[in-house]
Amino acid sequence: MKAGLLDVRAFVIPSSILRETIGFLQEVGAKGFEGFVLWTGELLDKHRFRFSRAIVPEQRAMMTESGLLVTVEGKALFDVNKSAHAHGEILAAQVHSHPTDAYHSSTDDEFPLVTLMGALSVVVPNFGVNALRDMDLWAWYRLSKRGKWVPAEKTTKMEIE
Repeated sequence: MKAGLLDVRAFVIPSSILRETIGFLQEVGAKGFEGFVLWTGELLDKHRFRFSRAIVPEQRAMMTESGLLVTVEGKALFDVNKSAHAHGEILAAQVHSHPTDAYHSSTDDEFPLVTLMGALSVVVPNFGVNALRDMDLWAWYRLSKRGKWVPAEKTTKMEIE
């Protein structure tokens, strides 16, 4: 998978994965913390990817002088990758919440959990409150050829099923 997911132009996201993800983000958000959820799935063809599972890795949410932070230790990330491999899946998206606006912070850029080229990084605003109704406020990024997270192009479709 040399090119990673760079050729993918449509990501299929089951509504069950969205509900599970939002539920977790709202749960930790109610306590004033950000949360992280990882999505795994498989290529349907060269241009379409379908997510099949939302995985909440073991994580530690903190409030620092600089703001909110979530850490996932190496063993927890290894366990996620091991599970994805056992299911024949690819770890292709990271989703996390912010207390206010959705954007990719410098911490998000520098310390991603998902490192596959073309993968998604999704930021959900307002700790996921009204998340389904406010999906147009979500920030969708992709890991580009330059190793940088860039906003997903308008030609990249997010298909909810």
